[in-house]
Amino acid sequence: MTVQHPDLGNGPVLFISDLHLSSAQPALITFFRHFCAHEGREARAVFILGDLFDYWVHRDQAAEAPYAEILALLRELHRRGTTVYLMAGNRDFALEATFLAQFGIIALPDPALLQLGGQRVLLTHGDLLCSDDHRYQRFRRVIRHPLTRLTLGRLPYAWLQRIARGLRRGSSREVRAKAPAMTDANPQAVVAALRGEGAFALDGAPYDLLIHGHTHRPAWEQGSEGERMVLGAWDADGARIGRWEHGQWSLQRLDPP
Repeated sequence: MTVQHPDLGNGPVLFISDLHLSSAQPALITFFRHFCAHEGREARAVFILGDLFDYWVHRDQAAEAPYAEILALLRELHRRGTTVYLMAGNRDFALEATFLAQFGIIALPDPALLQLGGQRVLLTHGDLLCSDDHRYQRFRRVIRHPLTRLTLGRLPYAWLQRIARGLRRGSSREVRAKAPAMTDANPQAVVAALRGEGAFALDGAPYDLLIHGHTHRPAWEQGSEGERMVLGAWDADGARIGRWEHGQWSLQRLDPP
């Protein structure tokens, strides 16, 4: 998919990911509230590249704190003229386009192509790039299969919450036990993505720049096939977000209030 967006002028356009917002981290809710009131409000567009929420299993969450406030903040950004795009991540892949549209949020598939400042920019959450983790890739294919999604969608909300909490605990244990290289983007997968191969084959390939999160290893790299910007996870110490303004790219540090 190529992102269809209004004229973004000279920006700023912001790229964020891996916020993992939940009631368990009130400081991050305050951080995000501050972002929406300042950087977000000043931006022409904000691209959220996955894992806005620590987990999302059902639209009934929208009636609960802090999810109701987070969605209201994004709707207010939309109302004030900031275009908000959201790509589901591995934590919140159950978010649906029709649901997000109620809040003025435009859902993005993974991957998606953005034409910005004369450059072809490939956007992806980043978990597809971790190709060395074969166990996770198998799980990803199963959990995102339409039949699995249909089956899970018929379960009571309380059951889905318990399943999600169990998966999160298991995932945390597995990540701690894995070698660091396994949970990072595979260099060959990065090259394949910039070339537009495999899952990243979209009209407009090859690409000039790849932007992703997921790995929690912020970086700005120049490779033989193009550039790569890795967004950082949000925590109590701050975040690393992507910024495009007046044709210039930067990986910007964002400090909490």
